[in-house]
Amino acid sequence: MKRSAGELIRAGGIDPGSLAGVLPRVDPERVPVRVARRWFRMFWARWVTAMALPWGIYLHPDRLSDEPERLGRSIIHELTHIDQWRRLGLIGWAREYLGGYRRGRRRGLSRHEAYRAIPLEVEARDIADRHG
Repeated sequence: MKRSAGELIRAGGIDPGSLAGVLPRVDPERVPVRVARRWFRMFWARWVTAMALPWGIYLHPDRLSDEPERLGRSIIHELTHIDQWRRLGLIGWAREYLGGYRRGRRRGLSRHEAYRAIPLEVEARDIADRHG
């Protein structure tokens, strides 16, 4: 399965064009969404259900059965990460993401709590909540 992020967002009742001002470096119509194969998901934490890389979004197969609105919010979350990749570059994004995780762990947060506290994750959740 390969679809565009824009297609999945529209199915959730969200106008992809409404994201232009929030995610200026991303055109949802040009971002492919693929099902993540099992070998790829072996590297994911158990709570991860989707992942964005600079060139596209990968979903756990179970996500496809989510209600369209919930899936649309997830896609917006991942599009935010793609916008972050493009804004910060590979090195900058990795530094921010891993640094945020490390700071959380140093504060005594669990792995999952530290992941949720990463500023780039907080930003992605906030944008998905406001626009999804």
